[in-house]
Amino acid sequence: MKGKVRTIEAAVFVHETEDEQKIESSIQNLMPDALIQKEALQGHYGNVIKKINLKVEGPRTDEKLTYLLSKIGVFEKGDTFSKIMEGMDHNKIYIRIDKQELVKNLIKLDGDNQIKIIITFYSERDAKEYLAEQGR
Repeated sequence: MKGKVRTIEAAVFVHETEDEQKIESSIQNLMPDALIQKEALQGHYGNVIKKINLKVEGPRTDEKLTYLLSKIGVFEKGDTFSKIMEGMDHNKIYIRIDKQELVKNLIKLDGDNQIKIIITFYSERDAKEYLAEQGR
């Protein structure tokens, strides 16, 4: 049976002054088994900035999303669930997590320095059904 979730993608920028391994490890704790791609970019002043992209897709993507949302505490905290729903646009949900807090093993939505997560469902109906099922 086909699931409801098509992909889970995350992207984060890592500056030279930050610990790339800590940041990557922290994200991998949220998205185990994700495919990781890294890209070296150049900042405005010639500094190196790395962009780390993670992607989960395949037959177990629904399970991976359930794990991710449980780590964020979406269904335990009403305000967190409301924020997640604010980030819904048709068949996608956009979540932003504070990168510095995640490195400390804390989950805080939004923040200044963010990890951007995009959850893509096969349809808007699938998104709503999935969230309703999980929120019970």
